[in-house]
Amino acid sequence: MISTLLVGFGFSATTFHLPFLNYLPQFSVDVVISSKPDAVKAVLPHAEVYSSLEEALKIHDVDLVVITTPNHLHGAQAQMALEHSCHVLVEKPFTLNSEEAEALVALAKAHNKQLCVYQNRRFDGDFLTIKLLIDDGRLGEIKRLESRFDRFRPVPRDRWRENEGPGSGIFWDLGPHLIDQALQLFGEPKAVSANILTLRENGQSDDTFEVTLHYSDKVIQLGSSAFQAGATLRYDLQGTKGSFRKFYLDPQENQLRAELSFDNESWAKTDEKEHGVLAMLAKNGELVEEVIETRKGEYLTFFNRLAHAIEDGKFSPADAVTVVPVIKVIELAIQASEQKKTLVFK
Repeated sequence: MISTLLVGFGFSATTFHLPFLNYLPQFSVDVVISSKPDAVKAVLPHAEVYSSLEEALKIHDVDLVVITTPNHLHGAQAQMALEHSCHVLVEKPFTLNSEEAEALVALAKAHNKQLCVYQNRRFDGDFLTIKLLIDDGRLGEIKRLESRFDRFRPVPRDRWRENEGPGSGIFWDLGPHLIDQALQLFGEPKAVSANILTLRENGQSDDTFEVTLHYSDKVIQLGSSAFQAGATLRYDLQGTKGSFRKFYLDPQENQLRAELSFDNESWAKTDEKEHGVLAMLAKNGELVEEVIETRKGEYLTFFNRLAHAIEDGKFSPADAVTVVPVIKVIELAIQASEQKKTLVFK
């Protein structure tokens, strides 16, 4: 089994990581870093609880460190774990600057350890669906993609993600997902433009963004708003042979919040009312629409692949080296927004 140390025991840890670590037989959560030992013991009675990662790593010889702390702590904690010869799974964004990101990738390579970033949205069912549509060529040459992650949260909440501070704000929260998906599909852009805003009354950090990735033959628009109360557009994919539109978000997050069993037949499946629609011209010139069944989400696959990567060093679900460009795009987008310019990606 993969002896695992979990850093943090808040929403991210208990919702997005612990259910999988407990369900899959490859993992054993033996150590937890938390300021709430009673809460940990209620869920993991056998686990040792510490307040300090440094202290725990001196005492315990674990295989994997899973980092779910606030964003500004990720880089230093990942470095500490790697220096103790541990594999690392770190929440996105895995650093707040590309220089540190590249240094961590080099450190992982030097120690021959996995450094995996929790880019779980690579395993959203709707993302897997549009990837398949692109790969099989049904839409022809892709010319435009709009990818959004909107919510209705018009009032700021008092939590680190929304308060003032390094790594806070919706762009550092959701930007890594949307940018990573775009780069997975189309590679690095030629240039980036952005508008990152704080629109909520008394907001301490950004809550709305629009980012454009410029390519030589296509344009990708990414965005998030805190003021969308209706059906949320997730993808609008347009090509030379047709287009595909998908509303609503992947169900896996809400199912995890609801503690739905992975053995439930509805796990990771999109409701048929929420499938996307492919629109194409028939040979007679008439518009033809076809409902495209959304592929099943694969967050479980993420953790299975992580286990295999730790065991044999291959097929990481999100190797940090593939995420370094995401951090670079984020940096450039922030600069582009501040300067109100389109900036070349280098």
